[in-house]
Amino acid sequence: MENATRIAGLLAEIGADWAILTGADSVCFATGHVVPVEIGFSPFAGGPTIAFVSRDGAVGLVCPNTDAGQGGPWEEISYPGFACAVTDQIGNYLRAVQDMIARLGVAGRVAVEPASLTAAVADLLPGERRVIDRPLARLRAIKTAREINLLRRAAVVAAMGQREAPTASIPGRSELDVLNAIRARMETEVGVRCALAGEYLAGVERSATLGLAPGAYRLRPGDPVVCDLAPRVQGYWGDSCSSFVVGGEGTAAYRAMHDACFGTLQLALSELRPGLRVCEFDARLRAHLKSQGYYYPHHSGHGIGTSVHEWPRLVPDETAMIEENMVLMVEPGSYVPGLGGIRCEFMLRVTRAGAEAMAMF
Repeated sequence: MENATRIAGLLAEIGADWAILTGADSVCFATGHVVPVEIGFSPFAGGPTIAFVSRDGAVGLVCPNTDAGQGGPWEEISYPGFACAVTDQIGNYLRAVQDMIARLGVAGRVAVEPASLTAAVADLLPGERRVIDRPLARLRAIKTAREINLLRRAAVVAAMGQREAPTASIPGRSELDVLNAIRARMETEVGVRCALAGEYLAGVERSATLGLAPGAYRLRPGDPVVCDLAPRVQGYWGDSCSSFVVGGEGTAAYRAMHDACFGTLQLALSELRPGLRVCEFDARLRAHLKSQGYYYPHHSGHGIGTSVHEWPRLVPDETAMIEENMVLMVEPGSYVPGLGGIRCEFMLRVTRAGAEAMAMF
C-alpha cells in the first residue's frame, strides 16, 4: 500500500493525524480496494466506503459485505448490507464506522473530503478538522510505477475498443448497437464487466453537439463519428477518443478538420514535458488549432487515475506546473454544424524529458 504511505507523509505536511477518505476513487487510490460504481451508489451500502489512514501508517477500511474481502494489509470491518431479511444498512454502517474508530484509536486532527463526507459520519469523527481535497489531488497527480502499469493496461483496453469501432460502425446499426459491440470487445479482453464512461455519436449534427448520450440513431454511409471510450480496469481508468467516417474517408472539408485536430494532438506529444505550466501548454494547443481555422470550447484535457477526471484540468487559467509521471489526457477537437464533430485523444505519460503515448490505435 505505497499510496497509504504517501498519504501518511501528506498528513504530516498538512498537520493532520488521520485521513478519512470517503470518495470511491480516493479509497481505491489509498488501499487498492475497488468500490463498484457502475450502477451508482450501491443499494446495499449504508454510506460511502471509508478508508482510514493514520500519520503513523495504520490503515482501516469499512465497506458493505457485497464488496468485502478483496484482500490487503489493512484492518477491515464489513457490515451486513445485503441479506435475505429486513436489514438496517444505515445503522449497521454507522456501528461499523464507530467500531473502526475505536479499533484504530482515531483521535486528534482528522482530514476529510467534504464532497463525499456524510453528516452522519461527520458526527462520529473526533477532534479538529482539516480539508484534504486539494493536497490529495496534487499527490494523486504524480503516479507511482505500479499506477503507471495499471493505467497503461487500461489504456491498452481502451485502444482495443477504438480499433473495434470502425469495424463495428456498419450502416443501419444504431449508436447503442455499435457501442455495445465495442464494449464487448473491451470486456472480453479484461474478462469481467468494466464500468464505462464516454460516448459514441454519429451523424453530422449529433457528432457536432457536445453532451448528447448514445441512442437509437442509425448510422448512414458517410456519417462522421466521435467515439470516446473510458473503461475502468482494476480500479484505474483508461480514456481515448477517435473520430472517423462510416464506410470511408469523408469530404475534403472533414479530412482537413481531422488533420488539424490530429496534428494538434501530435503537437501535444512533442511539446509536453516537465517544467511547463498547464496554461502555457493549453495555450500552445489552442493557438495551433486556431491557426488551422478551428477551435474547441472545452478543456484541452485532464489528469486520470482512480477517477476518470483528475487534477489538473488543462484549462487556460490553471498555473500548476506539469511534472514527471503525471498521466494526462489531451483531447483537441472541433465541432462545426453542417460538417460534424472531431475529437482526438490519447493518454500521455509525462517522462523525464518529454512525454509518451501509453497506447496507440
